Amino acid sequence: MQVKTFKAPTIEKALALVKRELGPDAVILNSREAHSGSGECEFEVSAAREVRLGPSPADPADQGEHLPKILNDIQEIKSFISLLISSRDQLSQFQTNQELAEFYHSLLARGLDEKQVFILLSRAASDLNGEPVEGRQIFNAFCKRFIAKVNCARPFRGVSSSSRPALFTFLGPTGVGKTTTLAKLAAYLKLKRRIEVGIISLDTYRIGAVDQLQTYAGILETPFVVAQNKSELKSALNDFKHCEAVMLDTTGRNYLDREHVRHLNSLFNNLPGFSHLLVLSATAKDEDLRKTIVHFREIDINSLIFTKLDETVHHGCILNQLLRFNYPISYMGTGQRVPEDIEPATQKRLLSLLLPAEYQNA
Repeated sequence: MQVKTFKAPTIEKALALVKRELGPDAVILNSREAHSGSGECEFEVSAAREVRLGPSPADPADQGEHLPKILNDIQEIKSFISLLISSRDQLSQFQTNQELAEFYHSLLARGLDEKQVFILLSRAASDLNGEPVEGRQIFNAFCKRFIAKVNCARPFRGVSSSSRPALFTFLGPTGVGKTTTLAKLAAYLKLKRRIEVGIISLDTYRIGAVDQLQTYAGILETPFVVAQNKSELKSALNDFKHCEAVMLDTTGRNYLDREHVRHLNSLFNNLPGFSHLLVLSATAKDEDLRKTIVHFREIDINSLIFTKLDETVHHGCILNQLLRFNYPISYMGTGQRVPEDIEPATQKRLLSLLLPAEYQNA
């Protein structure tokens, strides 16, 4: 890994030097305000070229970290077995009724968690009150149960109705499209709703992310500032008091590591009024999504946004998180175009992602 230190009169010039010398994928290791020999203020930034290292052998001392997950998995298995035992009648019905069995397995084939499918479909079957289980009837009963379980949110509904700016943070792992999603929604507020928007970037980890967001802000003619710490965030929020909405882009990190979430949460402590939007990728593994959401429980998440729906044909992992956790979904990203490729989440749209074509037209 190549590590270099850059000095400049302003943080913007220091970041420009980093980008020129090490490229847009450079990783910021440290930044601080310093004083030159003449006593003038300058900024010092240490950065490195990121390299991918091969996996290293696990440290036996660290293996204990996996114990809580193992115990949780065992508890999940025991819970599911208990559910199956207590639902013997429904399980028998699943096995003997051809239409019900085909519907059940079609949902599993589309990536929905087996436990969630069994619970919803068992309750849907019981809603029929002993009536013969036919394709259209079980489809309608399942849809009612699904809609009752999954919620959609409209985080920007009340924007401009308050004397203070509405504050929105875009959180989530690296590579999920937080910056692009922020730009799409900023364009929606600015161009469609005629709302004055300000943009703050907290992502000084990658130089390219700052440049991308600054370009979007320039196109939309919205004020933009980079904040490196909590003090600068407070100052930026004070400067944007005239805005009706302020949108914050955060650093993309590996949030399977709980410590990264805690560090992020510390930025917003004692700064009330934020609506936190957790951005996740529809292409991620189901278990990775589940664990990421569990770690983000420390932050008061207002809604989920799923991106990259156009990059996968299996969308069950989206529904799994909505059924497991009590978080609504607000938006879905369907491509890279800004601002076109994003749509509000609706229960009908979510059903279309989950149900086979023959049931959608039933």
